[in-house]
Amino acid sequence: MKWTLKITALMGLLCGCSHLSLTKDLLSPDYLLSKGSKQITFQGDNEHPRFSPDGTKLIYASRSRPLHKGLQIYEMDLTKNKERRVTFSDGDAFDPSYVSDTEILYASTTDEIKESPFINKSFNKDFPPSDLYMSDRFGGEILRLTEQPGFDAEALFVPHPVKPFILFTSYRGDLMGVYRMDLKNLFISLISADGEKERRFPTIAADLKQIAFIEKDKKTQEQNLMLFTVKGKKLEVLKGGDGLYRDLNFAPRSPARLFYSVLRKGEKQYQIESYDLEKKCTQVVFKGTDSLSHPVVSDDRQERLAFVRNFQDKKQIYIVNLPEDLGPCLEDRSTATPTK
Repeated sequence: MKWTLKITALMGLLCGCSHLSLTKDLLSPDYLLSKGSKQITFQGDNEHPRFSPDGTKLIYASRSRPLHKGLQIYEMDLTKNKERRVTFSDGDAFDPSYVSDTEILYASTTDEIKESPFINKSFNKDFPPSDLYMSDRFGGEILRLTEQPGFDAEALFVPHPVKPFILFTSYRGDLMGVYRMDLKNLFISLISADGEKERRFPTIAADLKQIAFIEKDKKTQEQNLMLFTVKGKKLEVLKGGDGLYRDLNFAPRSPARLFYSVLRKGEKQYQIESYDLEKKCTQVVFKGTDSLSHPVVSDDRQERLAFVRNFQDKKQIYIVNLPEDLGPCLEDRSTATPTK
């Protein structure tokens, strides 16, 4: 369904390793290639990959290209190994994802910087003044979804059969929270916010019953993975105290498996992990001598994992088939009786 047209009308390697230690099973730089992974990008710095609904394409943001320094949206045809640029914004365009096989969703700083050049002259680079946009895959017909000054990004389209909506992070003033936009009327409602916490990176389980996001205490800087039950509006800590989390993403199929990247305490690089909500099982998907981030799983019978590898100060995207067995649960190890 072409949502931009409809809204316009309404508006007028995985770890086959042994997992013996969280800190010592470092992988060699060529480990990803030896496990059958495929490097997708070779130019610039790339981030936030997302599969198209049919799994034949990958959309992502890229900077430091010959023709532009800032972030712009690119799409890779995985069947033809052919990349093309989607956006040609004056500002940064980032956090892309698919609405359908023909339409995309992303954030951009273009309009906000133009509208408030003096206010936005010295902004926080981690949370730039930005709005949400939808367009066709070629960046032609563009619809601006948000217009309030501040940071609107980290958006996820949720294809509900009756009430499709968008989950996103909004940061205005000193308050960062998780919001929902109803795509039938563009009404925005608050999911969760707290003046003493920062909440971001929202994602939703395949059954649409639970929303996960990251919460950071402003005073202690400690982070937790939070779980919000939609029906009862119950908020609870899913995991916490492990380190710094980012890039949350539920696998598109049941059971509910949450993928994320984490910089664990005592580690030097981010690693990719998975948490099964039913089994309460944390598994290390990938870790190594390089930071690994931005995990996302395809909606295929043979699931594929796309992720970003930071190697020699460059971020490139890789894809690999996701094995059924990712190894033992870290919870089992933490509760096991030491051998004498």
